[in-house]
Amino acid sequence: MKWYLATILTLVTIINTFAQQTYAIVIGVADYVGTVNDLQYADDDATLVTRFLRGPKGGSVPAANIVTLVNQQASHANIMRALQLFQRAQRNDRVIIFFSGHGADGTFFTADGQELLHAEVKTAFRQSAANTKIVWADACHSGSIRRKSNARTASHQTYKQLNDPSLNVVVMASSRSSQKSGEYNSLRQGAFTYYLVKGAEGAADSDRNRIVTIREHFKYVSNGVRQTTHNQQIPIIYGKFSDSTPVTIL
Repeated sequence: MKWYLATILTLVTIINTFAQQTYAIVIGVADYVGTVNDLQYADDDATLVTRFLRGPKGGSVPAANIVTLVNQQASHANIMRALQLFQRAQRNDRVIIFFSGHGADGTFFTADGQELLHAEVKTAFRQSAANTKIVWADACHSGSIRRKSNARTASHQTYKQLNDPSLNVVVMASSRSSQKSGEYNSLRQGAFTYYLVKGAEGAADSDRNRIVTIREHFKYVSNGVRQTTHNQQIPIIYGKFSDSTPVTIL
């Protein structure tokens, strides 16, 4: 009887944890203004993530709760306006920002060649009441586009600006700060985005309990990316979170 009650309480806790609204900003920049450093599939990455979030395995997130910005839509000004979406979130909600494109230490590069600083994302997070904040980043942290000369963040501190003990932030990124993040014709996606979505859709559910936890998700993504890239690209996870937090309930 005690076991039964404990099981019920555990299930209630999980359901209550996941009974939330999701607010997401999905960004994919393959076409950069005035550069030859364009990418192939970053815009397709954004489309894939949006489709996942809108689908049942991604939580059937309402269209009104997602802003998707691809290529020229993804200017710095447009992204900053989109970040205001997170202010709609309540305490038990979660907010997600996905970025696929060029990046460097402490920044993502917007379509108009400006920098979306991690500190700007952190500010948007601090202004949101949501308990859970998630960053999914498929970007070259070594940077195919060089940062401006006033860059101060050391390469080993790529996500330092997102660190805040008062915020429950999960950062899952496609590669270490010294590595580039690959796109593959065979996948027609960035390797990280491909495994990110595939894992969240259920492939990462290693114990087959129909819940993909953060621990299961990262392990699946990391193994898939490392195998595909022959260890030339090693994903990282960073932040303040519980390993058992659900990413998806199938």
